[in-house]
Amino acid sequence: MKTRLLILIFLITIGCTINKQKQNQIKSKGAIIELVLFKTNADIKSEDAKNAMIKLNKVLSKQKGFISRKTSISKDGQYLDLVYWTDLVSAQNANKKVMEDTLALEIFNLIDQKQMTFNHFETFNNYK
Repeated sequence: MKTRLLILIFLITIGCTINKQKQNQIKSKGAIIELVLFKTNADIKSEDAKNAMIKLNKVLSKQKGFISRKTSISKDGQYLDLVYWTDLVSAQNANKKVMEDTLALEIFNLIDQKQMTFNHFETFNNYK
């Protein structure tokens, strides 16, 4: 029992340390928000698009500088994809690598490229 408790305390400590390191990276380098607004191609079902966007997490989360990702959908079927990066260089490098990934490219084919907006933004205000 004592060993299990020590292991649990160790894991919690490691988790807190890693989270603190990510927070320090954000503070020291300034977080970058990648914004992608898009609609899917007309023949794509909403559930299929949502499932594909969730699969893309596997590709993005492996990239250096990745912090987190949030994807939302409006009533009219427009998607908002926000990806948080530690710094702009990491975000740009990740974009290059993702564009070479087979799964990512399959998912991107669901997107209506004519109705897509893509940009990086540097965070200057993070009020909680």
